[in-house]
This record gives sequence, structure tokens and C-alpha cells, in this order.
Amino acid sequence: MTSMRSQAACLVLTAVVLATDAAAQGAVPGIFTCRDHAGRTITSDRPIADCSGVMRELGPSGIVRREIAPPLTADQQRQKEADDKARRVADEATREKRRRDSALLAAYQSEEQIEAARRRTLIDADESLKTSRTRLAELMKERASLQQDATAYQGKTMPPLFRRKMDDNQALIDDEEASIKLRLTDVERINARYDDDRNRFRDLTVVKPR
Repeated sequence: MTSMRSQAACLVLTAVVLATDAAAQGAVPGIFTCRDHAGRTITSDRPIADCSGVMRELGPSGIVRREIAPPLTADQQRQKEADDKARRVADEATREKRRRDSALLAAYQSEEQIEAARRRTLIDADESLKTSRTRLAELMKERASLQQDATAYQGKTMPPLFRRKMDDNQALIDDEEASIKLRLTDVERINARYDDDRNRFRDLTVVKPR
């Protein structure tokens, strides 16, 4: 019932707009026709509130002037909003892809330039990774020495200072291993980015045979 009242209200508003347009343009009033919810064809000299589908406005000669869609139901309105949102998201994705393509073509003139940029970007990452691995090797060597010293305390209570030294060494090892893992992930990310750039550049510049 609420939906029917809402539809009727929308049609009344449509009637006001149409009447205003007709008055402003001096147009000859049309005839409105549609099928009601019982399936009967009805006509009127004003917009019809009980249409089950599209309402048509006919001119004096019977030619259709315009078609007026029925008001959307609540479910239809929600679906329309979802479709509109999906369309906007897709359009924005298309625009963003075009922007990235333009930036890629502006930055590089060849695949060789992309590979050179990859090497430059990897220099710092590789150097950091090398430093972390060297530091880890030193810590592991220290760990081995501590474990050797710990054999002197078998069956005895280990001094707190020595225990703290071993715990600190293990914490540093854990931190360095985590750092190496992050740096390796960073290297993978860099390579993946430049792989994508190279492949996209190839798609944009290589002339494919017809």
C-alpha cells in the first residue's frame, strides 16, 4: 500500500511537470494511455496513477510523444543504485588505467630503460639485504660461542648475566631474520612492479600482426 501511494505521488508530480512544460510551450494537451494493474488499457487526458508499466503520451494524431517509466520499487531503486555505483567504479578504474599508461609511456622510451630503472631501484634494497645478512652471520657466530660457553654450566645454575647475554643475542637474531624477510619481500615487490611495467609497456608499444 505504501508503495502504491509512493507511485501515485510520483505520478502526480510528473503530471505537474508535464502540465507546466505544456503550458510553457503552448503545446496541445496529449492523451495518456497505459495498462492498469488488472491488465486493462486505460486512457486519460492527464497522467494516470494506476499504471502497471510504461505510460505513453499520445499527440492528437496518435503518435507517441513520450514514454514515462513507472516509479521504481524499493528493490528496483536499491538495484539501480548498486548498478550505478558499480558503473562509476568501473569507469574510474578505466580512467586510472589510462592515467597509468600515459605516465608509463612518458617515463620510458624502451624496455631497456625499464630494466635500468629496476637495477637502480634494487641497489639500495640489495645493499640493505647484504648488510642484514652480514650482521646475522656475526650474531650466529656469537650464538655458537655462547652455546659453547654454556656447556660449563651443565647441571648448574646459569648466572643471570650470562643468561641475559644469551637472551639478548637470540632477540637480535630474531630481529635480523625478520628484517631479512621484509627486505626479501621488498625485493619481490620491486621486481613484480617492474615486471608489470615492462609487460604493459610491451603491450602498449609492440605492433601486433594483423
